[in-house]
Amino acid sequence: MMSQEMNNQITRVGPGSQAGAVLRRYWQPAALSDELMGPRPVVPVKLLGEELVLFRDESGNLGLIGRRCPHRGADLAFGRLEDNGLRCPFHGWHFDCTGQCVEQPGEPEGSRMFEQIKTPAYPVTEKNGIIWAYMGEGDPPPFADFDCFRAPHSHVFAFKGLWECNWLQAMEVGIDPAHASFLHRFLQDEDPADSYGKQFRDTAGDTEIPMTKLLRDYPRPEISVDETDYGMKLTALRHLDDGRTHVRVTNQIFPRQYVSR
Repeated sequence: MMSQEMNNQITRVGPGSQAGAVLRRYWQPAALSDELMGPRPVVPVKLLGEELVLFRDESGNLGLIGRRCPHRGADLAFGRLEDNGLRCPFHGWHFDCTGQCVEQPGEPEGSRMFEQIKTPAYPVTEKNGIIWAYMGEGDPPPFADFDCFRAPHSHVFAFKGLWECNWLQAMEVGIDPAHASFLHRFLQDEDPADSYGKQFRDTAGDTEIPMTKLLRDYPRPEISVDETDYGMKLTALRHLDDGRTHVRVTNQIFPRQYVSR
């Protein structure tokens, strides 16, 4: 068991934290494109402990800026989308997609003070239904060239859910090959012919055995981990009573890290 200090070091990701500094070197999923499909494309988001607001202006450009107006702290999630930017609902300060204040209606005519006002802002990009943000220093790294981002829209879908845990716990459960025999256990088996494409419901590869039965009957996999040039590979072997062995391989791909020079 790790100490509380070590646990905090690798799971707390707010501004100024060590783990947060590392994760900010990678593109982070911010929202689904569907969330900006309505008549008012503005949505509050919380990323790595930071309160932000995501919006799409009239020209179709995306902006991700600080949620609190730097003037009086008003919530820009309630701002008005107009003039290719987001206008604070309190005093009308107007911000563009880069976080730059471009207008201060409450100031005297001819004032240029707005030029000195800027709220935090981060680059964003949109890939196959997901909006991604880069929150680190310097220029963003090249976006990962995975097949799910190259595939046409007819062959991909995007979804999100709420996991009440830290990022490391989410990653651990995603690559853990043993938990599938319990967390994803089914007490009854469906006809695999009716289960195509359903995770854990189809047959094991090149066998007649439903995955639900295999995971239920063989809950003690033999697990090995290999370091690779892309991250690591986990192999789980389930040795069947008839002499066959079911092999399940899970790849943990570490995104390319970018270091500005």
